[in-house]
Amino acid sequence: MSEPRSRPAPAPGPDDAPQWANDLVPIAEYARALLRADAPALLVAVVVVLATPQLVVHPAPWVAAVCVALGGFIALRHGGRARAAADASTGGTRAAAPRSESEGRPGAPRADAGAAAGGLRPGARTGALLAVLDLLLTATGLAALAGLALAGADRALLVAAAGAATGLTAGVGASAVMELMGRRSNGAVAALAVAVIAVVAYGFARLAPTWWWVLGLAIGADAVSLIALRAGARNDRRAARPADNA
Repeated sequence: MSEPRSRPAPAPGPDDAPQWANDLVPIAEYARALLRADAPALLVAVVVVLATPQLVVHPAPWVAAVCVALGGFIALRHGGRARAAADASTGGTRAAAPRSESEGRPGAPRADAGAAAGGLRPGARTGALLAVLDLLLTATGLAALAGLALAGADRALLVAAAGAATGLTAGVGASAVMELMGRRSNGAVAALAVAVIAVVAYGFARLAPTWWWVLGLAIGADAVSLIALRAGARNDRRAARPADNA
């Protein structure tokens, strides 16, 4: 008698994926939606940092000012308690829909009690925003490096890195302030961003950036990111409670 042939194992389905992978899907979709929304602003920033070194003698203040303006604009547009409340009231963005639909299927893992609206876990909204800030400021820094190199500027890599790090720190700081203070902080953050742009431009004009400067800004941005994440997670939980009760 011939031995019974073993049947091939069934292919793993979406329900067999680990929970952390399911959690990453709506976060990635939300971040992609932010990238699409901010693509025009990135294009403007890239064009400016590419052209400015060809037009001015000292481009460092201009590069830093553009990076700070981009970081502040993104934070003002997508950060704060108002965004958390809007996402909760509308069920989150369309980017988070795949997870919401999967949770409705029989046998699919259900979100825990602390899950934010639209399938995003508490803090994921702020984490996606911080990741987008990092990506867009990195792209702007690379464009600035290309513009500075084409213009034959001195220490092109250092100037581009310092400008991008300054813009990232400003954007992360604005996000943290908006998460901590709420909607009433929009005007204050906008006014503060204008003041920061002026101070940064003056500082880059008077002081030559150093690599220690870049390192300090990177460490500061990481520290403030933790504050923004904790505040964002708290705001997401608060915004999701009315939806859960309903």
